[in-house]
Amino acid sequence: MTGLTTYDSAGRLLVDMTMNISQMQGFVDTGGANGSAAIPGPPAGKTQYYIVVPLVDLQLEKGKKPGVTLMPGSLSWVYSYATNGWGYFSANCRIFYGYY
Repeated sequence: MTGLTTYDSAGRLLVDMTMNISQMQGFVDTGGANGSAAIPGPPAGKTQYYIVVPLVDLQLEKGKKPGVTLMPGSLSWVYSYATNGWGYFSANCRIFYGYY
């Protein structure tokens, strides 16, 4: 095996440098509205990812996170929900993106 692996005293794997490790490229804040952003593509052979993190308490305030579409060079998000009189709203979220 080529690479670096480290284990704790109980024998649990802590670091395996032979696996893919993620690299964050940046983030965008949605402002609670649909939108898109131009983002850099990943290096050759790498796969891009995103993570949506709400900036408000979704349980307390009934906020909804957006659906996200990640394409080479672009990130877009859309809020979609049925209000049905429940007072839901588009929660301000931060979308982190990167590659592994």
